[in-house]
Amino acid sequence: MAYRLPAAAMQMTTDEFLNWESGDDRRYELINGQIVVMESASAEHQTVVLNVAAAFRSHLRGTPCKALPSVDVKCNDHNCLIPDVLVHCEKDRRSRAMEQCPLLVEVLSPSTASFDRNGKFALYRHLPALCEYMLVDWSHRTTHVHRRTGNGTWEVARYAGSDVVHLASIDLALPGAVIFEDLGDVA
Repeated sequence: MAYRLPAAAMQMTTDEFLNWESGDDRRYELINGQIVVMESASAEHQTVVLNVAAAFRSHLRGTPCKALPSVDVKCNDHNCLIPDVLVHCEKDRRSRAMEQCPLLVEVLSPSTASFDRNGKFALYRHLPALCEYMLVDWSHRTTHVHRRTGNGTWEVARYAGSDVVHLASIDLALPGAVIFEDLGDVA
């Protein structure tokens, strides 16, 4: 999924952004006060998003936590991002701009992979409730899970192909075969 600035770029706060109406059907994020257009994702990207969201939803059924695709997360006063999938719990019942997310997932696209790995992670890790940040690279069939440790630092666990991905934040062992289901062979 690529990013590009809209024609009339303007500076905004997160609160202004959340009240802003674009007047079109595009999706936007607020990055360092700038409104940024999110381009459409590939079929492979969306397949992985649906696979992960469905697995999370099924696992979390009956708990106070829910999994949602493509919902705003307010990182601070100048950054409002949209992860591919988020988990939020009962204490965060807003319809937009979640902040109490123990788990965020980004499915990597060639055009945004670097920003998802670095820029987004730098913003997300300031969310006090965030315990894990999961990055899925569908083209290489790999998954990386960044976990907050007890002393506040982050460690990364790397998984390949059909390895079982362990997500402590929601107590889930998620097989890679589920994450990458329906993708076919790697190109």
